[in-house]
Amino acid sequence: MERQKAALVLAARGVLAPTLVLIAVAGCAGQASRADLTDEEKLARVEEMVEEVERRFPEVKAVTVEEVGRLLETGSVVLVDARAPREREVSWIPGSITSEEFEQDPDRYAELTVVAYCTIGHRSSEYAKRQNEEGRPVLNLRGSLLSWTHAGAPLVGPDGPTNRLHVYGETWDLAPARYETIW
Repeated sequence: MERQKAALVLAARGVLAPTLVLIAVAGCAGQASRADLTDEEKLARVEEMVEEVERRFPEVKAVTVEEVGRLLETGSVVLVDARAPREREVSWIPGSITSEEFEQDPDRYAELTVVAYCTIGHRSSEYAKRQNEEGRPVLNLRGSLLSWTHAGAPLVGPDGPTNRLHVYGETWDLAPARYETIW
C-alpha cells in the first residue's frame, strides 16, 4: 500500500508517467508474483513498458539487440551503461563502458555508433536525449538489459560470465527465469 501511495504522489508531481504508475501500482496490488510468470509473459510485459518509454522519448532513436549484435560484429559500436554504480557492480554487457567513461572523452568514440542502455530503456533514453542535445549522437538500446537477456545475449560481472542481473526494482523484475535478479 505504501508503494502505491508513493507511486501516485510521484505521478501527481509529474515525476512518473501515468502508464508507469499503473504498472508500478498493479505490481503492488496482489497480482501474480513475477516468479509465477512465464518468460513469454515477462517478455510481453517488457514490450509494454518499452512502448511507454518510446512514447515518452519520441525524439530518441533506438536500436534493437539484433542491430547491436551486428554492430558488435563489425566493432563499430560502443555500449554505454547509464545505470547507477550499485547496479553495474552486479553485471554489465561485455565491453561496455560507464557513462562517466564516455563523458570523460566523447571524441574518442566519434567514429563509432554510441548506444546507451539501462534496465528497460527509460534512464538510457534520458541519457541519450541529454547527449543528443549536447551534440553527441547517442542511441538507446530498445528494451535495454531486459531485452538483452531475453535475447540470450551474455552478461559479465566482476568474476566473469554471470546470470545475475540488477533489475532496479520489483516492477522491472522481468528477466528470464534463468537469471538471478536483485534490486
